[in-house]
Amino acid sequence: MGTALVLTAVMALVTFLLVRAGELKTWHVLLVGILGIYLDRIGWADPVVYAVMWLVQGLTHTAP
Repeated sequence: MGTALVLTAVMALVTFLLVRAGELKTWHVLLVGILGIYLDRIGWADPVVYAVMWLVQGLTHTAP
């Protein structure tokens, strides 16, 4: 749970900085957010979460 919270905070910070710099438009952020909510509702978020956890564990060499 701690890793997910840290990753969420980092992604939120990067998104904020990209929008502020003008590299990412606000409507892009909204579409990606809606896509994330949709994927969670249809149950496809679990494979994405597991893939990210696998990747993070592979890069940091930690076990759950």
